[in-house]
Amino acid sequence: MFSDGRRLIRAGAALVLVFALAVPAIAQQAKPAARPAARPAAPKAAPRATTPAKVAPKAVPSQPVAPKPAVVAPKAATPAAPAYGKIQGRVTARGEPIPFANVTVPATRQGTQADDSGNYVLVGVPVGSTEVRAMATGYDTQKQTVLVSAGATATLNFSFGEQKIVKELETIEISAQKRIDTKSSTTKQTITADKLKEIPVDNLREAVAVKAGIVAFGGELHFRGGRGGEVKFQFDGVEASDPLFGRGANIASLAVAGTDVLSGGFDAEFGNALSGVVIVSTKEGTERFGGEVRWDTDRFGDPTKTFNNFDRFTFGFGGPTPIKNLTYFATYEGSFSDTYLRSSMSHPRRTLIDFIQLGNRQFNQVNTNFKLAYRVNPRNKVTFETINNRTVNTPYDHMWSRQGYVQVSYDTTRVEGQPDTYRPRYGTWSPTQRDSTFQYVNMPDHVATTDDRFNQQTFVWTDQISDKAVWSTRVANLNFNTINSVSGKQPWEYWIQSPFYWSGNIQYGTENNPYFATHGDRPTYSKRDQSTWNVKSDFSTRRWKQHTVKVGIEAKYNEVSNLALTQPNSEANGLPGGSRSEFINYNPEGATFVQDRWEFEGLVLNAGLRFDVFSPGLQVANKDLRSGKRYKQQVSPRLGIAYPVSDKDVLSFHYGWTFQTPARQYIFENRGTQASVGVRGNPDLEPETNISYQAGVQHLFSRDISGQFSVFFKDIYGLITVRQERDEFGNLVNVYFNGDYASSRGFETSLIKSFSHKFSAEVNYTFQLATGVASNPNTALQFFNGGQLYLPISEQPLDWDQRHTLSVQAVVRDPGKWGFRMLWLYGSGFPFTPSFRNDRRPDPALNNSRRLPSVARLTIDGDKYYKVWGQNVTLFFDARNVLDSKNISQPGGLTGGNPYINSAGDDYLIYFTETGRSGGAYLQDVNGDYLLDWVPVRDPRVYEEGRAVRLGASINF
Repeated sequence: MFSDGRRLIRAGAALVLVFALAVPAIAQQAKPAARPAARPAAPKAAPRATTPAKVAPKAVPSQPVAPKPAVVAPKAATPAAPAYGKIQGRVTARGEPIPFANVTVPATRQGTQADDSGNYVLVGVPVGSTEVRAMATGYDTQKQTVLVSAGATATLNFSFGEQKIVKELETIEISAQKRIDTKSSTTKQTITADKLKEIPVDNLREAVAVKAGIVAFGGELHFRGGRGGEVKFQFDGVEASDPLFGRGANIASLAVAGTDVLSGGFDAEFGNALSGVVIVSTKEGTERFGGEVRWDTDRFGDPTKTFNNFDRFTFGFGGPTPIKNLTYFATYEGSFSDTYLRSSMSHPRRTLIDFIQLGNRQFNQVNTNFKLAYRVNPRNKVTFETINNRTVNTPYDHMWSRQGYVQVSYDTTRVEGQPDTYRPRYGTWSPTQRDSTFQYVNMPDHVATTDDRFNQQTFVWTDQISDKAVWSTRVANLNFNTINSVSGKQPWEYWIQSPFYWSGNIQYGTENNPYFATHGDRPTYSKRDQSTWNVKSDFSTRRWKQHTVKVGIEAKYNEVSNLALTQPNSEANGLPGGSRSEFINYNPEGATFVQDRWEFEGLVLNAGLRFDVFSPGLQVANKDLRSGKRYKQQVSPRLGIAYPVSDKDVLSFHYGWTFQTPARQYIFENRGTQASVGVRGNPDLEPETNISYQAGVQHLFSRDISGQFSVFFKDIYGLITVRQERDEFGNLVNVYFNGDYASSRGFETSLIKSFSHKFSAEVNYTFQLATGVASNPNTALQFFNGGQLYLPISEQPLDWDQRHTLSVQAVVRDPGKWGFRMLWLYGSGFPFTPSFRNDRRPDPALNNSRRLPSVARLTIDGDKYYKVWGQNVTLFFDARNVLDSKNISQPGGLTGGNPYINSAGDDYLIYFTETGRSGGAYLQDVNGDYLLDWVPVRDPRVYEEGRAVRLGASINF
């Protein structure tokens, strides 16, 4: 916008200059000839003779007459050659053109402007030696003398050096955002890079969770009632999903340029996602170096004055490189915290400058991003990007949370393989060392740590073939690597076999508590590696006046490796692990699509067709494919209509089918007689199917206020569940298959007030019903294992069926001075299943028949800007859950593995059902009256995080 304005101003200045030069010349021509003309006049032709010619006297015949010279009139003079010439040249700086530089001839007050390429031409310059000046913003004026010859062109180039800063002005950013989309039938919500910085959240996932139609439950995002694995994240057009479990990857917030959240009405280019797609575009460097450094902490000097021992270090910077047209952008984001579930685990600590603490804590996450962008020519662009994330997390385990002393005695038998070592016997627990037989043990050091790594390399080539056609190609490699182990031990190195972690501590007493383990490593171990190669290419064109067509093709090749053990130092079928899952598999998949946007007399028709194909791979035997189909194929139609009623209102409708390939754990889980897992995989699984309908309205209330309203309905078929079938030996085994059904319906509303008058706001509300036969594939196992009265077949509320969700965001800001932000989240209660003592075969009709209390969180943060040594410095505070609401996160399901409690079922859930009190408890005869009493354990995992306050500072450059 500003560049166009500058061009208009410069063009106007040129016209004024021409006018100023032309007026004196015109005025001079109107003056008497006696005064000197503005320009030297060309010599006039000599006047023709007007005297009558003399006639010779008549000759006398007898005398000869001498001839006389004839009097000839003078001949008119030939006009002189023009006394003007032309000057042309180029204005550059360090070899690069300077567009719109001013070039003048002071002697004649002539001037012109250089074009986009720095070229200029001056015409009508008088002959002779003349001085020419060149002026450009940010450069000193240059003067040169040139000799102008009549009718000839003189060449004069100007070359400037480094640009100088005359005065540094405050940056003014102008941005435009489309409030309503008159051509789309997709429900799309946008999170810009600036908005992501404004929302008081820790990462992009939390920012997505506050949008309409989305519920955050159990660490997963549920779009419009769908399961957690039905949401796909795309980074620069490449799906970043774990093929084994369907998890999405993280990305540094500072690397995000913009995010589109699609919750319904997908075009045909989006596939393999039943519920939602999150499209993330990443930042690129510019021609000017710049960046940001930021530090957040909740530590206030004294080590005891902290909430979660939290620190986050973030920096991102980018700019040009020595190679022309090549830019870069790099981001680092490191978060280190002991979390609100802080344990006493040991970890090294180092301190820098007395207050910056270094070293790993319970939760450690580092996200990095590096991107190169090269503009080959105005129509071709190439980018290369690498994303690397690593998370090292040791979760809090209430049973393994104590530190103290356990009594150790030694048996007369020796340890197998160690003839000099006698077998130890573990007894009573004590918080203090009573005598030398008590040995110190810190149980949090014996909880398994998860080391989760992700890296993605993406190459993108974009070719703008014409003004109406674009072709892009992407090649990517993604890797997910996860290991879960206690202190990096191998399975056979684990300390103590199950269930002897509580031996000697099975009776309730003053110090003894059978709930807490006294020794041993938490018996879990897993190692998973996954790699995906992805190649995709698409072409879009508006070759016809009313049609915009896009076609594309995609191919993937997956490699998945899984080793998961429970009770790692036990054995099953001669291999480590009481329960063992191990497999390595490879499989291809692909897709192609075509979609057309047809605009006809104000009506916009979005129609598309997608074809997906999947194979479990050649290593799967034909006998395991009962359907006889090695390649599973699906065709999914998409049809959307958008009708702009006016320039402020758009009505839309969408109908579509979407398919999703099951997560590979359900396909490749151990098969055969050596398997020791509860449920076997099924390579003959079909894709899950979603048929969705939605109607929407977009309305622009004013220039600053817009709204989006949608009504939706979804039918989901072929969800994964478990059934029993006989193997080749006639034994009944549990196998995954497509048998569950779910549905969701509701409406969602979004109101956005864009920033103006120092204020912006956003309100998102959703009402929905999410019901289905089961919330996860393993629900049916309860019946097959004798844990339910009958196999449920009717729809019931799903675990994430939160009927009402509301988020309110508000920002008050004086740009460049201070800002204040607020985020309030409300959600009605999640369902839960009541549990009762000694109810060995509960009625499935009670599943999710009761509701937890509603939840609410209020977050407030603010910032203040300063100018320090010429740099923009910001100080800020961030207060989470300001009202310290005690929201229940998980009332039960946290006590598995202890044989000395849960004698009546899930003690936590029974305690909550009977008393209405949360925090966890177990049943024990405390006073010897032969009646079971509730013993509260105050498990903090039952609740969400309480109040936490952070401070921080950032520098922008």
